[in-house]
Amino acid sequence: MQYLLFVITSLIWGAGFFLMKKAGLVFGPLTIGASTTFGGALVLWISWLVKRNPWQVRRRHLIPLSIVSLLGYIFPYAAQPFLIQLIGHGFIGMMVALVPIFTILVSIPLLSIYPSRKQFFGILIGMVCLLLMVIDGLDRNVSWFYLFVTLSVPLCYAISNTLVQRSFQDLPPVILVALFMTAGAVVLTPLSLIFETITIDDNFFQAAGAIVLLSIFARGIAMLFFYKMIKVDGPLFAGMVTYVIPIQALMWSWLDNERITFMQVSAILIVLLVVGVVQRDIVQRNKKY
Repeated sequence: MQYLLFVITSLIWGAGFFLMKKAGLVFGPLTIGASTTFGGALVLWISWLVKRNPWQVRRRHLIPLSIVSLLGYIFPYAAQPFLIQLIGHGFIGMMVALVPIFTILVSIPLLSIYPSRKQFFGILIGMVCLLLMVIDGLDRNVSWFYLFVTLSVPLCYAISNTLVQRSFQDLPPVILVALFMTAGAVVLTPLSLIFETITIDDNFFQAAGAIVLLSIFARGIAMLFFYKMIKVDGPLFAGMVTYVIPIQALMWSWLDNERITFMQVSAILIVLLVVGVVQRDIVQRNKKY
């Protein structure tokens, strides 16, 4: 059953970047972020009401909730649709592979967890691959500023995931993610109404369908499946999704006739290999304790 959840989650999230591109034909990035977080929050709150989990949120959770909501949900969910329209969904989707590398780095100041030799070696190789991705981005005539924003997305994911591990061990995952999604909708909705307009043309129904699919599946159901895998099989098993999403992003990019370069493919394959070595090292270290 867990492997089925793994496959479904990977397929949903892998296709999410392509759906964001389709939604961007009509809707602005703030509108995409606002509508999908609202839809995801709705699915998650319904799930919470059905399961009748106890309410365990306390005042001490408010500050870390705000920080994680901003870094892990508000900023990425608005930035990614914008970057996808600018650079392409394949290039942005493959940046997910950098999340484990960044997570090791941010765990040093936030959790006081220092990397092993293998992990440190993996970080060095990951930085080389990061350089290759930057060179590939410059070759696409992407400015340094937008490349910085692109790289900041997986960094924000790494920071928010680490803060979740540090600050929310006592909260049920469904409530936690529902709160994050709700915060995203609350912040992004007024911004989208002020700064963006919706284009009504031949692409409207296609874009609206992409929004619905993103909201229900990528922001709602896939999140439920992901945290169920964490609960049953642990974060290492669930984190293996990271391997699959960049490969799917590359496949969707190829099907959508986006530009794919040898440097891009080489960098992503090396990053995935490094992540595999690092993940194996973490599993071996955990078995000792």
